[in-house]
Order: sequence, then C-alpha cells, then structure tokens
Amino acid sequence: MRWHTPHRLAAVLLLATQAAGAAGLRVDGAWVREAPPGAAMLAAYLVVHNDGGRPRTLVSVDSPRFDAVMLHRSRVVDGVARMEHVEGIRIPPAGRVALQPGGYHLMMPAPEPPPRVGERIPLRLHFQDGETLQVEAPVRRAGDAP
Repeated sequence: MRWHTPHRLAAVLLLATQAAGAAGLRVDGAWVREAPPGAAMLAAYLVVHNDGGRPRTLVSVDSPRFDAVMLHRSRVVDGVARMEHVEGIRIPPAGRVALQPGGYHLMMPAPEPPPRVGERIPLRLHFQDGETLQVEAPVRRAGDAP
C-alpha cells in the first residue's frame, strides 16, 4: 500500500494546480463614474488580477443595469487622444491590468434614470476560457474615485 502514496500526492498536487488556475482571477477597486448631466455614456473602472500561471483574456462584460457594456481603450496616437473598442484585454500570468481613466475602461450607454451616487452596479466579467466573475461597482463622483 505504501507505493500508492507518491501517486496520491502527485494527483492531489495536479488537482490543486488546476484549481488554482481556475480560481486565479480576482477583481478589486471597481467603481462607476457618476454621469454628468446629459451624458450619453458612463465609464466603469476596476483592476483585474491574475494570480494563476497562465494568461487570461477578458472578452466581455454585461450588467442588468445597462443595455450594453463595451471594452474600450483611450490612448494618444500622433498627438491625438483616441478612444477605441477592443475585442479583449489580456491579463498576464501573476499580473494585473488596471482599467482606469486614460487607459482601458468599460463604456456603458447611460440608462434612464441614470445611476445615482452610492448605487451599486452589478457587473459580470466573461473570460475567454468560459470563466465569469461577478462584482458590484459603486457609483462615485469622479473626485471620489479610489
């Protein structure tokens, strides 16, 4: 019976490694910027952490509070600020990607009525491998961002 112990240990380590890869994603610092009067779009920000050993790609986000949530990136090209839709955001192994003003962010058409400061917006993040994460992002004034 003693010869089974190394095999059991190897199996346990393999399963633990696979579970860590599946559970290696987490989100913090999520918030939605309060909509200024007449705004057609709102922006949301957060930080996605990948504690696993393989890259992960955020491919979409949805929310019951909005008709659509789009992945966007702001950047300067030839001295001109541009905002563009992106198909996915890659999170490197043992790394993180901050969705923040001036970089990657989430864009959402402003619903009626617009969300109020303090309201918590549910967001569901979908990754290329089928994993989803659910977070709540409080609505904050731009000056009150984390």
